[in-house]
Formats: sequence, C-alpha cells, structure tokens
Amino acid sequence: MVLLYWPSVQKLVNIWLNSDTYAHGMVILPISLFLAWRMRRRLAELTPQPSYLGILLIAALGFGWILARAADVTVVQTFVVVAMVPALVITILGLGISRALTFPLAYIFFAWPVGSFLVPILQDYTAWFTVLMLRLTGLPVFAEGYYISIPAGDFVVAEVCSGIRYLIASVALGLVYAYLVYRSLWRRLVFTAFAIIVPIVANGLRAYGIIMIAHWTDMEHAVGVDHLIYGWLFFGVVMFLLFWVGSLFREDDHPEEESRQPLTTQAGNPSPMAVSPVVMPLVLAAVVLSMAPLTEMGLNQRMAALAGDRYPVAPQVTGWTLPQRDESPAWQPRFAEPDYQSQHAYRSENGRELALHLSHYRHDQAGTDLITYGNLIYDEVRWRRISESGRGVTLAGGESHMVRETVMRGPGDRGRIVWHWYQVADRATARPIEVKLLEAWARLSGHRDGSLLVAVTTEFPITADEGRAVLQDFLTRMPGLIQVEYRSEPGS
Repeated sequence: MVLLYWPSVQKLVNIWLNSDTYAHGMVILPISLFLAWRMRRRLAELTPQPSYLGILLIAALGFGWILARAADVTVVQTFVVVAMVPALVITILGLGISRALTFPLAYIFFAWPVGSFLVPILQDYTAWFTVLMLRLTGLPVFAEGYYISIPAGDFVVAEVCSGIRYLIASVALGLVYAYLVYRSLWRRLVFTAFAIIVPIVANGLRAYGIIMIAHWTDMEHAVGVDHLIYGWLFFGVVMFLLFWVGSLFREDDHPEEESRQPLTTQAGNPSPMAVSPVVMPLVLAAVVLSMAPLTEMGLNQRMAALAGDRYPVAPQVTGWTLPQRDESPAWQPRFAEPDYQSQHAYRSENGRELALHLSHYRHDQAGTDLITYGNLIYDEVRWRRISESGRGVTLAGGESHMVRETVMRGPGDRGRIVWHWYQVADRATARPIEVKLLEAWARLSGHRDGSLLVAVTTEFPITADEGRAVLQDFLTRMPGLIQVEYRSEPGS
C-alpha cells in the first residue's frame, strides 16, 4: 500500500539523503521505536482494539494528499507520509495503546522536513546580532542586508549560516533528553525552551566569533570551509554545556508514575463475531488508503489529455515600443525548470527602459515548480539582494494590486528593482500560499492555462524610487492579465 504513495515517500527520502538540514530524519523512526520498546512492559498489559477514528484520520490525510499533489506542495505531501504512521497505529492498535505511545508517536513528526520558512528570519537575526556585537566591540562595520564589511574583508550571512541546522538538531536532541531524564512536566518544558533559545543565541555568537577570528588573523582563518568546521565545534561545545547543566536537575533516578489501567479481555477462544470488529477496520483502512492515490492517477490522465502547446504572450503597452525578445538578458530569475520562459525588452517614448519576464508552467502533470524552495529572483552571484518586501501598485483602470518588490545590487555596483507576482487560473497574486491553492483548484477543475511568474524590472542610477516610477508607469498602461494562447511555436 505504501507504493501507492511512492512519489511522496521518494521525495521524503531524497530530502533526508540530500539535505544537511534534514538529514536527521533518517534516525527519527529508529529513535521512536526505541522509545516505544522501553515501554514494552506497560504495552503488554494493554489489549489492541482497532479504532474507526484512525480510518477517519487516514481519509482526511488522503484528501490533503490529493490537494498537495495537485499543487505539488512537498511540505504537505511529506507531512501526510509521516502522519500516516500514527494514523495507522491508531487504526490497528487503538486509542488505548496510542495514548500510551503519545511521545514516541509525536516524536515521529521530527522526520517531517519542515522549518525552511525560519531561514530568512534567522538570517535577519544573525546579521543584526553580528553587526551589533561588532559595533559594540568598536570595529568599523558596514552592513547592507546580509552583507557585512569590515576593514579586513567582506562576509555574507548565507542560508547555511542562519543556524537552522543547529536549531533543529538542538530541539530534536533536547526533547528526547528531557523525556528520558525528567519526570515533571515543568522541567521538561523549561529544558525544551532552553534547547530552542540557546542555539539561536549561540549562532549569533558563532557568526560574530568567526568574523573576529578572521579580523585578528588578517583573513587567514575562519574563512571558506573553516567557518563551517568552527561552527560545528562551537555548537558541539554549547550542546555539551546545555546537557551538562540539565543533568544537574535530572530525575531519571525516580520511577515515572504512570497510570496503568489495562483493558480487560475475555477468556477463551474468540468467536467469529468477536473477530469481525478487528477485521472490518483493517479492511476499511486498506480501502481508504488506496482511494487518494487512485484519484490522483485519474487526475493525471485527465490533465494529460487536456495538455497542449500554450505559451504566454507579451502584451502591447501604450506609450511603450512593441516588445522585443531579449536573448541575452542582464538579469533573469533563478526558477526551477519552467516549461517555457521568455524576456522582452520595452522602451518608452521618453527613453526609459525595462524588461518583462515570463516563466510558464503547464498543468499537464502533478504540480509545478513555480513555488518551490530554491526559486530566487536574484541569483546570488551577479545580483545580490538588498531588500525585499510587499508593495501595492496601481494597474490600468485604477485597480490596486500587490506585488513582491526586490531591490538588488549587481555588476559595477548597478542598482536594479524587480516587481514580480504570479498568475494562476485567471487570478493574479503575490502570495505563495494562494498560488498553491489556485494551482490545486486549476488542476481539479481542469483549467488549462497553467501557472505564470510575471516580473517587470529596470535598473536605476541612484535610488530605487527612480526605478519604481518606471515600473509603475508601465503597469498603469499594461492591459490586464498576461494572455496564454495556443501556438505551434513559441512567439513573442
């Protein structure tokens, strides 16, 4: 039955194998099994009683999986795969045993690769904390976004420097430690809180320390791979101190008081009528498990039948010259595997220039890569991000609309501003969550236009406001949504 969910299982395993942040997922299930094995004597006193509640949970997870597959939301797909384990335990063994296994079953969710949304938050904190400490130290420092410059050299608070790995590892280890070592709830909660706070503060100190080492050694140490090695050594010392302090208040030398109310069983051989309550939930569970994958297979076949050669068309804008295809753009976003992309150069009557970028994703297979981790408006090589925020703009006819604004610095210290949004099922939005919901709806309803990334960009000589004025003038004149039409060959 697991093979029916194989695409999502494969995604989960690939994340474990290829991501340093979520590599711990490989050991979570063995740890959960070990925690359950420690309770074997208590579990032996309980009688398995299959539960129909588990079947309802499986049905709800299956429905969520269909939506997640339709919109290709990996985080939801992997959640369903992980959550199926507790749901199956509830179905097969019942609520009594599942209640006794509350912590081992809950701990399984650490195998779920989630937390990347915290990366920019932790990056912002680390950059702010590092700059603050450098200034308190009296070291001259210039900071622009995640880029930090001191007299000795330049540094960037990259994603790997955000501390997300330290945070997840600390919480995963801290929870098991608190569960095994403490008996009182308040001690477990306090230690878990420290397991969250300490790595966040420690990562800021780590980044500050690395820059100071580089400063003291004239950039000979704590640069390149060195800073990662020093970082893990520092993290190891911090975790050792955390667990050592926690051991001073340990309670594992006292037996844990647990309510033990074993379920009564009937003596003698069970009758056929006694067996049927056990068999029926298992049969229903198998049927419900298979419904979601089979439904998803049907959707795939229908969307494949509706697929066609559809391409977005660059619009004609009053006051701007007819769009010309730009084959070697100075900038373009780094988005994963679009089915078709193009960039068009426009020039206004008074000589202002901008580019319109279109990336098109069809709906002829499960999901798209329009919204996925790793898609960036800036490439982090030629163009580096200075700021990013939401912005309200005015479209033709006075209609207001939200876009995502990114200000970048590039070759020759040139400034560039990009406004981008997404277009799905005849709707435009700048919210990634709304994009995924619209993609699910488009796939379930048979909408054939696919999904679009739309971005307008221009360079500015001095301030970003100069670029904003150019982009706003273009959007005020641009007619409505980008059209997607059938063509035998991609046109302009």
